[in-house]
Amino acid sequence: MPPRSRAALALWLVALLLAALTLGLRGEVVTDLQGFAPDPVSASGIPLDAGAGPAGRTLLLAIEGGDARARADASDALVAALEAAPGVAGIHNGRPDPDAPSLELLIEYRYLLSPEIDAGHFEPERLGKELEARRDDLSSSVPALPRELIPRDPTGQTAVVLEQLGSGGGRAATGPGGVWVDRDAGRALLVLHSHAEGMDLDAQAELIARTRAAFTRMAAPDLQLRIAGPAQIAVESRATIRTEVVWITSAASLALALLLALVFRHPHPVWLAAVPLASGILVAAAVVTLVFGHLHGIALAFGITVLGIALDYPLHLFSHAQRPRSADIHQVARELWPAIALGAGSTILVYALMAMTGFSGMAQLGLFVLTGVAVAALVTRWVLPPLLPARLRREGLPPLRLPLPAALAAPAPTARWGLAALALGALGVIATADPFPWEDRLSALHPVPEDQAALDQELRSALGLADVRHALLVHGDTPEQALQASEALTPELQALRAARILDGYHHAAQILPSQALQRSRQDALPTAATLRERVDAAAAGLGFRAGAFEPFVADVERARQQTPLAPETLPEGLLRNALAPLLQPRADGPGWIAWVRLRGVQDPDALARWADTLALDGDRVQYVDFFRASADLVIDFRNEALQRLALGILAVALLLLLVTRAPGRSLRILAAVGTGLVLTVATLILLGVSLSLFHLIALLLITGLCLDYAVFFSRPLADATARLRNLRSVSVCALSTLVVFGLLALSSLPVLQAMGLTVVLGVVFSFLAAALLAPEGPPRD
Repeated sequence: MPPRSRAALALWLVALLLAALTLGLRGEVVTDLQGFAPDPVSASGIPLDAGAGPAGRTLLLAIEGGDARARADASDALVAALEAAPGVAGIHNGRPDPDAPSLELLIEYRYLLSPEIDAGHFEPERLGKELEARRDDLSSSVPALPRELIPRDPTGQTAVVLEQLGSGGGRAATGPGGVWVDRDAGRALLVLHSHAEGMDLDAQAELIARTRAAFTRMAAPDLQLRIAGPAQIAVESRATIRTEVVWITSAASLALALLLALVFRHPHPVWLAAVPLASGILVAAAVVTLVFGHLHGIALAFGITVLGIALDYPLHLFSHAQRPRSADIHQVARELWPAIALGAGSTILVYALMAMTGFSGMAQLGLFVLTGVAVAALVTRWVLPPLLPARLRREGLPPLRLPLPAALAAPAPTARWGLAALALGALGVIATADPFPWEDRLSALHPVPEDQAALDQELRSALGLADVRHALLVHGDTPEQALQASEALTPELQALRAARILDGYHHAAQILPSQALQRSRQDALPTAATLRERVDAAAAGLGFRAGAFEPFVADVERARQQTPLAPETLPEGLLRNALAPLLQPRADGPGWIAWVRLRGVQDPDALARWADTLALDGDRVQYVDFFRASADLVIDFRNEALQRLALGILAVALLLLLVTRAPGRSLRILAAVGTGLVLTVATLILLGVSLSLFHLIALLLITGLCLDYAVFFSRPLADATARLRNLRSVSVCALSTLVVFGLLALSSLPVLQAMGLTVVLGVVFSFLAAALLAPEGPPRD
């Protein structure tokens, strides 16, 4: 083995070891979707991802089967099993039954928290009506207020506060068993809030599994639990993708191995072909981790897919290393290196421009691919030759078993004219597509089963929950400012409800009023002497013993002296858990955002017009339609990618001219790339396909593949034998890609199907364009 080969092997092993150590010590794969998409925070710090808000943390539960009593019992048992479970911020089934510390806090601060407290609340006439109702409770079998609370809370403010807290959890009907039910009372309903963000899919999957396990342990056999919500849909989608990817990957690997074994008629090319690709993936993952601090799972998956171009490099080497020949494998690698380096360098240039974008996901993808391509090309040149057994290095591999049409080896001039006509027709199809069929809806890309989406809508409607599409976001420099701004918004929201623009709303200040409003309510509380006098007058003739309501007087007096509650001083428990999803620090720095969840939006356009004319303090309030916002993010991502692709092709053109110093060869390469892309896009349009982000990523892969094909077909080859060997080499590369992505095109998932179909079409058109535009002999320019 030559000294250079030994040195190359040593450097390769050291690089793999360092990459493995980096991933082992610092490797973190992030799976939340908002980490890959364009920055989900607007320029003003507003999170435009619904999964970052309250809706993303909410799971909707429905218990079916059995009778009403069994469903109610199972609902109560599930609440008892999960209310203190890890990851659960709260679980509600319609019973106002908080834990003892939380209930005591609400009772203690009820006069600061209740929306009913004003100067008129303690007037003698109002107190008289309340005490009459409490007298009736004492003789009722179903009192409106628990008897033990009557001396402390004769006006029922504890119940008011509990109802206010529960209004965000749902407004479903209550069945005979005292728990929430749907409209026909055939299901018991619950709402579960998680501590984790909606797009933290690992945490959400763990919580869903824990919920199902708890239900299985305690429910009767004839009862079933159904779960809905954005997090459930995302977790189920991920599981579906993983299942599909596993079988497609297994089938593609087996089919590719069989293809290479049949073509090369030897086992070594089959496993050695994976060495540059695997090396590129490992080193690229380590580099991205070092630069970004983590590696996004989507960037890893798409990066490995796009990095499939690196499989071409060893296939070129093995295809040209066949018997009979006089040069050894090291000589073949040296001869092919200019073409491999030019193709790899062109691909690296395209993805280097992507890596410089401000979108984290695209930047990671660009860095991953350019690193992987560079490593794969270097491994093919310096590492693969010495890895071949000594006999194969000396004698070469068996001749390829790959019959090819003679027309491809020597295409007729008319074929080139036909290709030009097709390209012009394709340009016409693209130019006349009005509007251009871009798919900007993220929902169209998700493998969400129709029954799961329908269940989510059914349960959300039955529970009276705010929808996941519409929200108002209220800004403040401090939590107090955000709460005050939310309170100032309340009259406007009531007017919108009166105008039937929306059915209801829920915001943070309904959970915890601002300290200013709490102090205002304190000012409305009478002194102990005044309240005692009014209570005695109101209780006269009702049969209550003297001093029965002294606990009430004492509580009101304590409330007058209390320090108002603040978000940062709330203890762990019901109140803090209810507030946390609705009042959050800004994602981009200092400041706070208070959510206003909207329910039953009937006229989104009128709501948007109202939001535009808000006369509150500057831009403190903003209406967000998450469907439209996500579409805008997709458009921004797509436009950025298209700009980078255009700049990349321009840079490649300059690189080709600089390296080849042959304008004719450079023009053939660029013409082949452009023709392949244009024919692919036009065919997709004619098939009625709407082009999504995943089609765009597939087009980036096609660009790299076509550059590789065109660079090899444009090589200066003097005789027919060399041209035939070159044709077989590129054909093996194209066939291997068709096998893998052909299986992807058969997938039921829109993501995989889009990439598979696009790459299959792109490979066919790119191969034909590169072959037909190849020179007939050595280039004269």
